[in-house]
Amino acid sequence: MHSTKRNAWGHRTREPPRRGGLRGHLEHGLHLTGTSLKILARDPQLLVFPFLALVLTGFVWLLVFVSLWALGFPPWSPSSGFLYQEMFVAYLITYFLSVYFMTAIIGATQARLRGERADVLEGVRAANRLLPSLVVWSLVAATVGGLLRLASLRWEGASRAIARVLGYTWPIATVFVVPAMVVEDVGPRKAFRHSRSLLRDVWGTRQTGVLGTGVVFAVLFLAGFAPFFWGVIDPAAVGWAVGAVLYWLLLGALWSVVHGILVTALYHYATASEASFGFSWQALNHPWVR
Repeated sequence: MHSTKRNAWGHRTREPPRRGGLRGHLEHGLHLTGTSLKILARDPQLLVFPFLALVLTGFVWLLVFVSLWALGFPPWSPSSGFLYQEMFVAYLITYFLSVYFMTAIIGATQARLRGERADVLEGVRAANRLLPSLVVWSLVAATVGGLLRLASLRWEGASRAIARVLGYTWPIATVFVVPAMVVEDVGPRKAFRHSRSLLRDVWGTRQTGVLGTGVVFAVLFLAGFAPFFWGVIDPAAVGWAVGAVLYWLLLGALWSVVHGILVTALYHYATASEASFGFSWQALNHPWVR
């Protein structure tokens, strides 16, 4: 385990209090989220990436909905086979877009870590340089991740079995795949092995749960249900439902950038033994909450 209490520029970082229970998880997550948002405030152009992903993903699924409207909904449509294939292709494209733009976020954040400006072009260059690897990884991760998720839904012990085989749950085992490809310029297979190796060497073999930022954004996401249901139930308050949807879209964009910043900081912590961007070393030592 790392124990440095200085960040990458030699400044001491303040340790957040560690408490158990929901309050402790929220405090821990707030430190990780707040520090990531400070970085985003310095480089707000990073928000371009999730909004581009949102626009392109929306266009892809608009084509799917047009096909469903024109041909009917499966399994009642005579074109059900085509529609199922179209939806699967749309799912793969959606996954690729999320990986591509996450790579761009991490590439731009990595530039900031080197002391350079985290601009949009730097992120795009990083993603384009790895384009073939990103296509391969997207196909593998979308297919394997989807199958593992389906297995977990159908079989209660699937998650534990997967964790025993991989050493971690699938989201944790793959958390450093994209940073490894960006920083080390390796393919998906080596990046996946490197991700598991870093997890084992730095954080141990019993990590479960989600990153602390996920807890904070989950709470913020739940806050949107009250206005959404009010807008759905009361026709006169439909604006509240629309506002809730827009709120969720903005929240999703923010989460993408916050996640990319945190993962970049964690990867740097694991490989360079430095707490960067003002993150507490203790927070980086315990980034997952159950």
